[in-house]
Amino acid sequence: MTITLKNADYEVVLNTKGAEINSFRSVKDGTKYIFEGPESIWKFHAPILFPQVGRIKDGFYTWQEKEYHLVNNGMSRDMEHKLVAQTETTADFELTETADTLSDKFPWKFKLHTHYELKENGLVFTTTVTNTDTTPMTFSIGSHTAFCCPRNTDPAGTTNADYQYEFEKKEPLTTVLLNEAAQLAVDEDGTAPCTKPYGEKEAGIIPITAAGFGNGHFFTQFESTWVGLRNKKDGSLIKVNCKGYPYLMVWQNGNGAEGAAGNGFNCIEPWYGTADAENTDHAWENKSGLIELAPGESFTADQSFFIEK
Repeated sequence: MTITLKNADYEVVLNTKGAEINSFRSVKDGTKYIFEGPESIWKFHAPILFPQVGRIKDGFYTWQEKEYHLVNNGMSRDMEHKLVAQTETTADFELTETADTLSDKFPWKFKLHTHYELKENGLVFTTTVTNTDTTPMTFSIGSHTAFCCPRNTDPAGTTNADYQYEFEKKEPLTTVLLNEAAQLAVDEDGTAPCTKPYGEKEAGIIPITAAGFGNGHFFTQFESTWVGLRNKKDGSLIKVNCKGYPYLMVWQNGNGAEGAAGNGFNCIEPWYGTADAENTDHAWENKSGLIELAPGESFTADQSFFIEK
């Protein structure tokens, strides 16, 4: 089921499947900011990643001698969330455990609450995890919002190369090393995550080209409170909140023939957590970047985005 929020500036369509943003458009000129499809390029738009972010090697992990199964980026994006509140400009969704998640996907009881609030300059977008179980719970959470690039209202001839990623503080970047399968690469001692300077030509600026970013470029140790996608032609900027996040992924896809027709996108993905290491032993307790919650405790991730024209 989809619902629509609208104000004088923007309209957002949200889906109860995944509690996902399906579209975000300007009311005034029809600009599409969020990738809307087709599925032949990518079947998602802005999935919420829980309780796993990134690749899970071989599709499983173990906890207390039992095997559990997850797809890459977790189970939340594929599940139906309950719409619990709605106004003209706000919506709240909840996801809780099921018999299937407890037996095969994630061994804890939980509540995942997603809140959207449409503003005159963007969208407040937060996810709150509450441990409703009787034992401590560990998890990862993140987002994977895909922004149109180029946009449908850009002048003819605009390409990905007319955009760039920007870190707020224009700081030299540190990248987490990934292998070709987008798993954490390990050092000579078998330790992950391992890092190195990203080596960008201009500090905190990442050019975008048709070559793409492969399985993604993964960053850590940044102080910026937002990462943005800037249109270099008109100076417009979309800022994604990343304050307090330990990791951030950028990724692009849809840049073939269909992408050239206006269906390309670039993702800004703040994460609490990482993909599996390439040498993982599959034990959940040994994963890097997990958040721990005591029974009754909650944790909120803020992945709001705002537009500067």
